[in-house]
Amino acid sequence: MKIGLIDVDSHNYPNLPLMKLSAWHKAKGDSVEWYSPIISGHCDIVYMSKVFSFSTDYEFCIDADKIVKGGSGYAIRLVDGKEVYDKSADIDLPDEIEHIYPDYSLYPEMTRDTAYGFLTRGCPRGCEFCHVANKEGKCSVKVADLSEFWR
Repeated sequence: MKIGLIDVDSHNYPNLPLMKLSAWHKAKGDSVEWYSPIISGHCDIVYMSKVFSFSTDYEFCIDADKIVKGGSGYAIRLVDGKEVYDKSADIDLPDEIEHIYPDYSLYPEMTRDTAYGFLTRGCPRGCEFCHVANKEGKCSVKVADLSEFWR
């Protein structure tokens, strides 16, 4: 299969879900690349990931059998001028993808001698500007398995 990836927020920091999706598809023997409407041609699946609500969505045509949009940025909407996170609109990665070692080759300059993963999930603070407590829970829970993101 030919897989395309779109980091909707840009490439200013690594997108962990895209890194995990890439690793999972490559382990299955699929071809994975950053999607470009001019260069990529037809893809079987294109994954789009967005963390922030203020990032404008991808504006170009996508030539793919299937387009999958995910991430917190797609689950946040404005209600009376305030951001509201809708958990039902935020799809979790399947366990076999969530717990795979990320494909750090997607962001070689930003991941040299660096690991990305979760030591904890959730946050007890519930700050007004942040959606983590609504997304992950109001308790900070240890989830670390360093082998999932550091070798």
